[in-house]
Amino acid sequence: MTMIDRVYRDHGHVVLRRARELLRSEAEATDAVQDIFLGLVQRPEQLAGIVSITAWLYRVTTHHCLKRLRDRRGRTRILGTLQPPSPVASRAEMLAQVRSLLEHLPEPLGEVAVYHYVDGMTYDEIAELLGCSRRQVGYLLARLHAATSDDDGSVVGPLWPEEQRS
Repeated sequence: MTMIDRVYRDHGHVVLRRARELLRSEAEATDAVQDIFLGLVQRPEQLAGIVSITAWLYRVTTHHCLKRLRDRRGRTRILGTLQPPSPVASRAEMLAQVRSLLEHLPEPLGEVAVYHYVDGMTYDEIAELLGCSRRQVGYLLARLHAATSDDDGSVVGPLWPEEQRS
């Protein structure tokens, strides 16, 4: 059994669960798992020096799924009706709002949003996973907040200048 076979047998279910949670489609999640492990087969050197295979696969899966979400709709506008989740919003409602927002965010902001708001990770956990400082995580979350809301907390228009209306 090759190393990649072992990684797939031991961790494939983690990748599938993560992809399923982010993409909300069994077919897309299965495709994502296939793409991720095909990438490993084509470039096995990616595993060199990896200390925690689970953490690495978790990050690669998150990145891959966020890219799929962005590709699905492109960088259009954030939905004007999207409101921050209320404290009593159900987890399903919150996840639906977060997924909608993620389709329009630049990659680093999308990753931090998923780790913090969906997975409930602390700044320290996110910093460890991303390989950055706790302060950088705070900075990214502040950018996320600034990019998605105005002074009263409501969602604003486009994040990118090319999306502004003339």
